[in-house]
Amino acid sequence: MAVCPVCNGMTGVEKKCPECGREMLDAGVIQDYYDPYSAYLEQGIYEDGYGCNNGRHCVHLFACPECHYDARLVFKKL
Repeated sequence: MAVCPVCNGMTGVEKKCPECGREMLDAGVIQDYYDPYSAYLEQGIYEDGYGCNNGRHCVHLFACPECHYDARLVFKKL
């Protein structure tokens, strides 16, 4: 079974905000924001909806605490 290196703390990610230059924060996997219950469901339920090679990648939302810019970053599962 493949796992996300970011979700599992195997790697850290530093992403600068393209709008203001401040360090963006990892707000978690994008599926947690789909609906009120998605954060409590199994991750495999939403993986095909990402459009990223049938669940071989994990999509995280990164958000800037200063200007509120956000971006989706895709990480390959190991």
